[in-house]
Amino acid sequence: MIKTNHPRNAVEAAEQKEKWRAGIMEAREMLLGNLALLSEYPAQTFYERKRAEFILSRYAEMATVDPTTDRMHNAIGLVSGKIGKRNLLICSHMDNQFSLNIDQSITVSVDRVQGAGVADDNLGIATLITLPDIFRKLELELDCNIILLGTTRYHGRGDFEGIRTFLKKYGDRINAVINLTGLYLGSLDYFCSSRVRCDIHCELQEPEIESSWSRMSESNAILAANEVINSLNSIPLPKKPKTVMNIGMISGGERYSTVSHDAHINLEILSDENSMMDHLCEQIVDNCTDIAAKNGANITCDFFGRHEASGLSSSHPLVKCALETIKDLGYKPRTEYSSTQITVCLAQGIPSISIGLAEGTGGSSNRSFIELDSLEQGLLQLITLISKIDKMGNLTNE
Repeated sequence: MIKTNHPRNAVEAAEQKEKWRAGIMEAREMLLGNLALLSEYPAQTFYERKRAEFILSRYAEMATVDPTTDRMHNAIGLVSGKIGKRNLLICSHMDNQFSLNIDQSITVSVDRVQGAGVADDNLGIATLITLPDIFRKLELELDCNIILLGTTRYHGRGDFEGIRTFLKKYGDRINAVINLTGLYLGSLDYFCSSRVRCDIHCELQEPEIESSWSRMSESNAILAANEVINSLNSIPLPKKPKTVMNIGMISGGERYSTVSHDAHINLEILSDENSMMDHLCEQIVDNCTDIAAKNGANITCDFFGRHEASGLSSSHPLVKCALETIKDLGYKPRTEYSSTQITVCLAQGIPSISIGLAEGTGGSSNRSFIELDSLEQGLLQLITLISKIDKMGNLTNE
């Protein structure tokens, strides 16, 4: 049986790594099968229930996993450890941010898996529900409990509500968190900036006649939205603390010959300092109020998704362990501000990291893919991390 204690020398370490690699290769077909089955359960944000039920059914098929759920339809599985005094949470989100009508079927070739959502969303969940089988094939026994969590309401207005709901009940029992993302192998997130999102809605006060040539250039929600965008770009942003505003999406109008009555802007503000947010939000509201008055429009600003800057340092034992593991696999670690659900965990003082599992190309089209060779490396990374964390002492957010 493979033990989780650290190998005594480099030879033992290399032998253990090769045994694990062989076991992961054996489990690959099961993982790809789970990935294919997930595509049969579309899960747009707020419509994840059927996929959650599928994940729970997969948990129930494994004798080593105790499945449960909560009011947010999170899929929770518990793999009990030999001692069970500590809890390691391994999580990934189950919802997709594209339409339920998009074809999510996957294609498996010799060197890659291709299909909508494969790299961005589904790989993390497929890994999560295959992990107990990988443990079994590796004969891997752990001292700590492993909590497997497939979360709902991750994207957009979902605002990480799945992980928030889970932590309200179980947060004080979690000792560390590993969040799984599809891309990219070698990436490591362990800190986040202060963030707030804003949906700006521009609406004409009085609808005009569709074909009124004289009014097309005077009253138009898209033109009002354009003024809002110009005003956003004119707001001075400091370099220190580093602060950015990103316009992620704009939409509006119906057709060529119709005056646009509605337009929307989706905005995100990021900063190294929490104190910047209130000031910037106030400026945005003031600008929109002025533009609305000048254009005879209603312009509303809906702020949501706020979280504060938080994180670990590179000296934290969890981060050191992850950096060492990535380097041992021959990859150069890539660190970045996290936009994943670990922002919620870090804000509650729970040591948390987010790692990528494969190389490939993301996106909601069927051009999205992952490279199978890199996936094997990504799974080896995950197993190595779990086994190392299992033998760590108490982790603190220092």
